[in-house]
Amino acid sequence: MMKVVLLLMGVWACSSVSYAVWDYTIGDGQYEYGSVRLYNDKTLLVTGGGAYGVEAFDSSYVKVQGTAPLEIDVGGIYVLDLDDSSSLLVTGGEIGGIAFRDNATAVLRGGSILHISSFQRPLGGDYPPSYWDKHITIEYSGELPTVDGDNLLTGLWPDGSAFSIQLHDGAGVFYPAITNIEFVPEPMTLLLFGFGGLAVRELGKRSQLK
Repeated sequence: MMKVVLLLMGVWACSSVSYAVWDYTIGDGQYEYGSVRLYNDKTLLVTGGGAYGVEAFDSSYVKVQGTAPLEIDVGGIYVLDLDDSSSLLVTGGEIGGIAFRDNATAVLRGGSILHISSFQRPLGGDYPPSYWDKHITIEYSGELPTVDGDNLLTGLWPDGSAFSIQLHDGAGVFYPAITNIEFVPEPMTLLLFGFGGLAVRELGKRSQLK
């Protein structure tokens, strides 16, 4: 159990690595009225302000740490499109909607995200094995996040703040968005689970010795 906990903590730490130099940045007081497009392996760091749209292609990478409050032409990111093998890390800020296509991936750890649309994991057809992977990782604390009959996903981010995300299933030709999401407990929850499991095993051993 402890080995599993340490391994998962290592994965979490690796996902936290930042680039030393970013190709593009958006900070406080900045707003991109059009769409910011990233190609090849370009990177974008958002720490404030916002953009109407961000489109990521090829192997580009986007990290959203914070934005101004979500409002068109004012702040936040209204639309964020992930295509090809691009990737995203969200730890804060406000995003109107994220659309996932091709083999794009994301780790969602905080902030406000109103909508997620999944155009991945297609129904039928001959596709590479990677297309069947879960492309979206949501880190959470407390109870496992739940989705209701209206496809509204709710739960708690690792910092304990609540999230509520409307899921969209990709026009009926893809598996439901919820099947494309991997839920991962934040490290402290993992440690509690790990130590709890060890404690139960230890108590079991002691009871057998009596």
